[in-house]
Amino acid sequence: MRMLPLLIGWSAATFGCHSLHGESPSEIYQRRVVPLLQSSNASSCSDCHLQGVNLQEFLTSDPKASFASLRARGWIDTEHPSESKFLQFIAKKPERSTDLMDQVRKSELEGIGEWIRASAQDPESLNATLPELKDLKLDDKLMRHARKDQILSRFIDMVWSQFERCANCHSPDRNLKQVEKHGEQMSWIVPNSPTKTLQLLEERKLINLETPMASLLKTKALGKDEHGGGIKFPEDGHTDREWGLFLTDYGAIKRAGYSTSKEIPQFDPIRTWRTGLHLRIKELPALPEGQYVVVLMHRITSEGKVDEETFAIGEGRVSKDGASWGTSMKLIEPAHLRRTHSSVDWSSALPDCRYQLRWIVVDDSKVSLEKVLGLPYTMQTEIDSLWKSGHSAAKTISFSTFKSVSALK
Repeated sequence: MRMLPLLIGWSAATFGCHSLHGESPSEIYQRRVVPLLQSSNASSCSDCHLQGVNLQEFLTSDPKASFASLRARGWIDTEHPSESKFLQFIAKKPERSTDLMDQVRKSELEGIGEWIRASAQDPESLNATLPELKDLKLDDKLMRHARKDQILSRFIDMVWSQFERCANCHSPDRNLKQVEKHGEQMSWIVPNSPTKTLQLLEERKLINLETPMASLLKTKALGKDEHGGGIKFPEDGHTDREWGLFLTDYGAIKRAGYSTSKEIPQFDPIRTWRTGLHLRIKELPALPEGQYVVVLMHRITSEGKVDEETFAIGEGRVSKDGASWGTSMKLIEPAHLRRTHSSVDWSSALPDCRYQLRWIVVDDSKVSLEKVLGLPYTMQTEIDSLWKSGHSAAKTISFSTFKSVSALK
């Protein structure tokens, strides 16, 4: 992204100072840049990155070597130095920044900008041999992966998207009775703010950075630690794997545990948003306790045609007595909405019409969601419309309404 208006505003004044002082690039570097590197304040890099990115990674005590290194990375525009990528990176301001970081950013732009302009006019700096790109601790892909906006995007996709299941007890706009009974610690969701929610989860020690899979956020939802809300999703199912993957990745970044982008885990490209629709199926056939089952929800058009795109999915395990199954439905997020919203209006995304429900018994709960959506289903039924949100308004149907797919053909 080019940031010409911002850069032009300060470059004219700053670069004019260079001609006035008549200093060499090395002198400017010592006067304007070295104090930034020696400052006890965090660099502007930390406003956007959590691991391995700070000025000291790119700028050393040697101004010519630093300039050559930046050029080798393609971060210096020698023809238009005020438009250099390195300055654009510094100028990039996150949605939330402090007055201190704004001042740090301003000082970096002015000082480093003056040095870059002078170096771009200096034959000795321009003719220096460019080094091999082995000077940084982290590769470019890992630096991007550890950016705060990328981490937040993954948090929204994988964890925040499922907080409808937690909101009644843990969001202050819904949990007045819970707070009166158990105290303010019940409120760890910050409405409409995934950024502040992630910060609060860490502050409240609900995320364990050293042992992420033991995080209370996850173990309570699985019923492994005392939890008045009961089990929220099946162990080893899709949601459990997504939460575990985010927590493990987040912990590694916060601990500076990655050394190369090859260590970054693979993430499921399919995103889901938990709705308030609860589905219960009773009077099951003989199925073992804990059997993992998914139900796929497909829209039936006004012409009676079943849309092959899965609108929503429910995942759960058969009850202890083997007689029932229940869960909340998750909307399969349409591709055009992905990574653009911190919330999804699932009620408008799921039109009120007839739906086909497809029953699939899954032998391996760890199978990817993509594969689950492609598994053959053996039983199906239909419902006439959507139902109301909330546990008390759960849609309850008998398994006897399901018909064998082979019998229908």
